[in-house]
Amino acid sequence: MKRITYILLFVFAVVVTASAANVNDTIHTLRAAMSIYGYQPVQALQIIDSALIVGNIDEVQSEQCRARIYGMTLMGKQMDSLLGGPTDIRLDSAQAIALRLLTNESIKASLTRLRDVYEILAYTERMQNDTMGWLYRSRQLVDVCRQIGPEAETDALRTEAEIGAALYAMGHEEEGMAKVDSVLALLSDKDKFNELDAFIVASRRKITMLGSRDRYAETLPLARRIIERLDDYESNPERYHDNSHREPKNDQQRADYIRFYRNQAQNFIAAAYASLGDHGNMLTAFRQIEDVVREATAREHIARYNALQQQLEAEHQRDAAQRAKESRKVTGFVSLLILLFAIYVLWQWRKTNKQNKILVQQIKDAVEYKEKYNELKSTPNFKLQTSNLSELSDAELSAYLCALIENEKLYLNPLFDRQTLIDRTGLSKERIGAAFSHGGEHARLTTIVRELRLNYAVHLMNENPEMSLEQVCTASGFSNTVSFYRSFKTKFGMTPSQFRGTKN
Repeated sequence: MKRITYILLFVFAVVVTASAANVNDTIHTLRAAMSIYGYQPVQALQIIDSALIVGNIDEVQSEQCRARIYGMTLMGKQMDSLLGGPTDIRLDSAQAIALRLLTNESIKASLTRLRDVYEILAYTERMQNDTMGWLYRSRQLVDVCRQIGPEAETDALRTEAEIGAALYAMGHEEEGMAKVDSVLALLSDKDKFNELDAFIVASRRKITMLGSRDRYAETLPLARRIIERLDDYESNPERYHDNSHREPKNDQQRADYIRFYRNQAQNFIAAAYASLGDHGNMLTAFRQIEDVVREATAREHIARYNALQQQLEAEHQRDAAQRAKESRKVTGFVSLLILLFAIYVLWQWRKTNKQNKILVQQIKDAVEYKEKYNELKSTPNFKLQTSNLSELSDAELSAYLCALIENEKLYLNPLFDRQTLIDRTGLSKERIGAAFSHGGEHARLTTIVRELRLNYAVHLMNENPEMSLEQVCTASGFSNTVSFYRSFKTKFGMTPSQFRGTKN
């Protein structure tokens, strides 16, 4: 009955999987879009559209993702061109969508989704040079993060740095700088990715603030600190792993992240040296930037190729989505085939089980016969004195050694080998080897030992059903279960588990 239950559960699982395949077996997911929107916004929008068609996301999620892609992509010109409007039309579009989302009940009911919308608004208003709006949205964002709890504290600190930068831009320089410094102090020794990212954001804001007042000498330690922490992250990514939503999801994304911010930091250093009139260090910094640019150019060509591949895949997925209704008919037919297959498997199982019962009985009979034969060999007439061993023929010596191993159960010792017989009989290695190779039914010592251990294992399983197979293996003289299972299967045609599980 247990086997039947497993089979029916298998059938049910396959049917459910086949029914759900049309919806979930697709690249069109929110995660897929959000992993590429920074550098491939067009492809990200295509994925969002397709995800909406196949039902992976709802309309509100689609709008939320669209606002983030419009407002926060790094490919601003490409996005403006796609929308067919003037410069920064993408920011206006992102802001309009985000404001509309703030009135949606599902957004207002979820602090995490509300946080995302406020983050989009704060970013777009900063990019639009709307300092008052930037400050207002940043404060709303901090409030939501604090409501979410400790897991959003780093996001709150990141936004506190934005507030400090906004205050600085509005003329409250002392207050703004103090706020950014307090954030940096809290994040300076942290070694998780989300905190590293927040530290870099806060450092960049402070560098910009200092640069606006020509305090370039003070920007150099900050820029170098960014590079130092990125180097550490590059060398120890596992230590920074925290599963935060900002963390790069694979090696390529991590390399892109490190390259982008390292390049920014090197730009800060070059600009600082240029402003300070230190041309030697300025040239060194520019050379480092040139190396990054060359690498980025090569990566861009690769990215274009990958983008074409993704576009072809997206088109293929859209076609597949249109055929989703027709595939449901196929699902019914497949389910019927699976059911018939399950019936066939059940029939085969019963047939095999019956054959195994017969084989188990044959194994038991053979072992019982062997045990009776062993009793005969243990009689006084069968025993020999060790002083006469040298006079025996190969066949007689082979029979004697087999009886010695069997009667004294030497084979139960996992360390038993030819040296044991040498120690017991005083015979040479060559004499013992010749006896087995020329005189007995077993050409090798290991063969008779393995057979005796297997027969003893069968005896234990028959007489001691409470013993586990691992215990049987050890008690029979096998040094490991792999050797035991393999030898048992070779000799008897079934595994120890099948032998024990087959009932008479």
